[in-house]
Amino acid sequence: MNPPGDVDEDGTLQKADQESLFPELLNFASRTQALISELLLLSGRIPLEFRDHRYDPVLFDLRYFDSPDDFEARIEGSGELEVLEDQLRESCSVFMQRFFLFANGIVTYHQELLKYLNELMGGASLPSNLEGVLDNENGRQLLAESLALFGCLLLLLEHRMGGSLREKLLVAHVRYVRYFNAPNIEPMCLLCRVHPSPLGPPRQTHSPPWSSSIVSIQKPEDLLLRFPFPKQVVESVIVRLRDCDLYNMFHHYPDPEHRTVALASQAGWLYVLLFYSPEFLNNGFVMREIIDRFFKDSWVVPFFMYFTVDLSTSWDAYKGAKTSISSRLSSSFIRDLCQLHYSKVKDLTFELCSLLSDGVLTRDYVLNNSQSLLSLVRNCNISLRWLLLHRSSSDKKLRDIVTSAGTAHEMDEESIVFFFLKTSQIEFEVKQLYVELFDGNGTLWQESKNSASECVQEFFKYYSGSQALSWKIKDESLEDWLKNLPMEIFSVDYTKTGNASRKVYHMMFTSKEIEQNHEIKENLQTKQFLSRIQKHLQHMLEALNLHHDALLTFSVVTDAVYAWGFVQSFGNELWKKIEQDSSVVLNLHSFFLKFQSMLDAPLLRISQNHSPDLPSVSAYYSSEYLTHICAVLEIIPVMLFRTLDDVASTFQALQPFHLLNRIEKDKLKDFMRPDQQFHLTKAFGQISTFSQGILVASQTLHGLIDLDVKNWLESKIRKELLKRFDNRLKSFFLSSSVGFEDLEMNVQKMATYILSEFHLMEYFQDIIHIQWTHIWEEEFTAFLQDSAQKERDDYVPGNEFPSAQTFLGNLLHQILKLTNPSQSMYIEPMSGWFDAAGHELLGLRFFDLLETCVGPVGMACLDSLLTFIILNKLELALKVLKSLLDARCLEDLQTLDVALGPTSSLPLLGWSSYKQMAKFVDTSWEPWVESLACIGQLQLLRCLIALKLKSACKVEAGLVSSAVDGMIVPVSSESVKILEGIGKEKSEIEELLLRELSSQGMLCGYCTPLQTLYISEESPPFLSRCASLVTISQLPRYVLDTHLSTLTSRLKKVPLDFSPLVIGLGTFLRQFNPTYMVQYVQYMCQYIKIAAEAAFGGKDETPKHPVEPTPEVLKSAFWLLHFCKHMGLPEYLAHSCLPPLVAVLQA
Repeated sequence: MNPPGDVDEDGTLQKADQESLFPELLNFASRTQALISELLLLSGRIPLEFRDHRYDPVLFDLRYFDSPDDFEARIEGSGELEVLEDQLRESCSVFMQRFFLFANGIVTYHQELLKYLNELMGGASLPSNLEGVLDNENGRQLLAESLALFGCLLLLLEHRMGGSLREKLLVAHVRYVRYFNAPNIEPMCLLCRVHPSPLGPPRQTHSPPWSSSIVSIQKPEDLLLRFPFPKQVVESVIVRLRDCDLYNMFHHYPDPEHRTVALASQAGWLYVLLFYSPEFLNNGFVMREIIDRFFKDSWVVPFFMYFTVDLSTSWDAYKGAKTSISSRLSSSFIRDLCQLHYSKVKDLTFELCSLLSDGVLTRDYVLNNSQSLLSLVRNCNISLRWLLLHRSSSDKKLRDIVTSAGTAHEMDEESIVFFFLKTSQIEFEVKQLYVELFDGNGTLWQESKNSASECVQEFFKYYSGSQALSWKIKDESLEDWLKNLPMEIFSVDYTKTGNASRKVYHMMFTSKEIEQNHEIKENLQTKQFLSRIQKHLQHMLEALNLHHDALLTFSVVTDAVYAWGFVQSFGNELWKKIEQDSSVVLNLHSFFLKFQSMLDAPLLRISQNHSPDLPSVSAYYSSEYLTHICAVLEIIPVMLFRTLDDVASTFQALQPFHLLNRIEKDKLKDFMRPDQQFHLTKAFGQISTFSQGILVASQTLHGLIDLDVKNWLESKIRKELLKRFDNRLKSFFLSSSVGFEDLEMNVQKMATYILSEFHLMEYFQDIIHIQWTHIWEEEFTAFLQDSAQKERDDYVPGNEFPSAQTFLGNLLHQILKLTNPSQSMYIEPMSGWFDAAGHELLGLRFFDLLETCVGPVGMACLDSLLTFIILNKLELALKVLKSLLDARCLEDLQTLDVALGPTSSLPLLGWSSYKQMAKFVDTSWEPWVESLACIGQLQLLRCLIALKLKSACKVEAGLVSSAVDGMIVPVSSESVKILEGIGKEKSEIEELLLRELSSQGMLCGYCTPLQTLYISEESPPFLSRCASLVTISQLPRYVLDTHLSTLTSRLKKVPLDFSPLVIGLGTFLRQFNPTYMVQYVQYMCQYIKIAAEAAFGGKDETPKHPVEPTPEVLKSAFWLLHFCKHMGLPEYLAHSCLPPLVAVLQA
């Protein structure tokens, strides 16, 4: 729709001089383009609140200004409406302000342009008058654009943002900012007022299946005449548009049959300006002339970029225009047009496919056939333009005629998209060759010129007799011609195209006349010389024909900005074609470049004006262009993963074959599997095609828009991988109640799936040139970490993942269920959990399998979840204990503490003192004991995870393991010094190092769960005494099993597993001052001494009857030693407190 520029004989653009003559008009044309881009941007971002009927009570139309107090009173009396008012103000104030500024910009533009036009007609203060502007080519263009673009702006404003919406936006902004006295408030109200529909019912139109941006507005002249322009100016511009070629397009469309396309730009301006002077529309004579010149074979026409109108319905209200256009809408005439264009498309499609065959389009072919190629491209675009526009007619009857004719010619939407693709492909390839030839055109000219001159000189030497020839021709004119020809060749000036072409053509004509001499015709050597001279002269002509004017014409005829409204429909068809044939991806880059003018056309006047609006307008159109490109490219990741799913099962079947080191000769046929190999090879071929398409698109679009196709594809792959991980991994754990066999089988299946997927990614990344395995590992890590975070966010204390939302939470829920202390028993030598019948529930084998499945990161995420649960359990246990220690309980503990005396001596009442303790710990303490056992269960799981991570790291990453091991000890000791106040405070770098080292240490298994401090709280009173009392109360439930080296249930039914309870108790005590654990050991030693004395008698007395050591003594000692071992307490602390006899029995 914008001028391509004027070109002189040598192809030089003559714009700068003319633009400087009319800076005001250039500024107006630039401003309207900026206002239209702002309109398109705003209309695409309308807040949802203005579409929501809930906000209607607080959104008012222009009647608000008549009685604002009445409207405000409605809101002030309602709390609900005041809330809606506040929400609207908070969420939409920025948009409303931007709309207000936009509306004010439209009004200001009209006022300034109207002032300029009045001065132009007066001719007093301006350097030119109206006639002077219209007589100047550039002035004529700018004046027509300034008027017509403003009309387009008003029509698009009504089309994209209806009057009701405009009124609400304007009133809402004025109310909120209290700007009732704005300078242009009245014309802004006029701009925003609802455009009334005509009294009669509007003509029914039907949306076509391929809907471009058709604009249909009733009585548009009423809308435009709200902001009129001087009638003299409008009519003068209309007259000039009727008679002239505004943008010199006939040069690019020399065929008279193509005149309507050549004049399409000014036809759009003329359509808009006619509504400023509607008497033209009712003048049948004038409209017949206009239609014969501009619309003789088209009734769906673009009036601004890709916005179109259907003249068959748009001019219904204007008798002259309607009568004139109706004569061009007869069914027979439309069928003839359809026959013409559909037949052309068929023939052109065949010709395009022939040219696009391998090896046809070369530099020499383009040189020799530049005009025929240009004609082919022109014809393709003209037929494509007509079919696309008229298949989208809003008149159902006319549209049905066009589509039914297409059906008769076997041309549907898919065929048109195919034709569009082929057209864009040949345009891209021919233009690339043109550019290459232009770059080397000067060199070609000089080489051909030198070669022709040398050939002529050599021929002259033979002819003149300086070198021997077998014949002589005595012709003085020929001799003079040969003698002067080198000088004539060197005198040809390449920069003067027209003169140079005539001279070279004359030389060729003369040489061909000489060749007709009967003596020369009979001499092969002479004919060879003349043929060589003619060949070099022909190359010189071809170099002259390769002028920039040809490239400009090529750009003009290939412009497809009118088809931008069809891009979404094209995208749907392209998806279908790519699903059928992956090679279509290779042509997507040329399809995108076909719409490149979408980025250039709106910016022409803005860039010429050096307007500050250039970045914002460019950003808007680039974002729209980018959005549609990405929408089409979405099919690539979809197809990639579809191919991945298609070959996954085949790859798993073939994978064992690739892992074998040796195959028996007799079994070789069993491993060949040609069908599966062919299927896999075909899939990899498709992926290779996608890779090539991505590479070409990335290179072609680089610098055009801010899109790295490769990075964009990587982001889409990452998103899709996250979805796949979530769906696939959760499917392995659908049931919440499974046994160990089911859990192990699910983990095995999951491990097989993950490994096969990873290996498949390794194959893919070599083909598609994307670090797919790296992306896969990163996203799998992110998925696991995100799953852990979700479970932490959804965690409810006391109810571990009853309805886990992620794979990791589901897995942990089943692990915790199998290792429940009340239903299982942990046997330390076996490092596993067993049921009462001795069947293994969970052990090291399971963690080996789990590490193979989720890797170190998954194990670390599982460990982080366990850490989080332990922290919550410890806080809950502390809260429960504090609730148990009421005033009466504390008083009893104080009395008991006094009765037992210091730990270094035995209580005076002996064993009877501890009999009272059994009454102290009643059933109310059971929840606290169970929470301790649960903490111990979680700690044991953490220990096994750390053990597995450490062993796996040493095997698979020995150097990393050694490095972490060498660094973590000194860094940890330094941290301890800082906590003790000895060392200096850490810097940010040291803090970062500590965090990274801690994270890496977690992955390598260098963590000590039993030594970890989870919480930092004040200890409750009598903590050690409470711990010892609970221990003593639990001991009668167990018996010592020397075979299993553990305490087991007395009733063969596990009340609470021994090991988790001991470790949980120790973990709880470790959260406070270390003296509490020492004190606990001392209390337990005191108890063991009293128990031993009760079993064996006083130390000075010899028992009358020898008795076996009481099991209570052995259980207590075993408990204590087990506690010291796991809590890392020194052995001498327990041994020093135990009586000698118990130490002997222990040994």
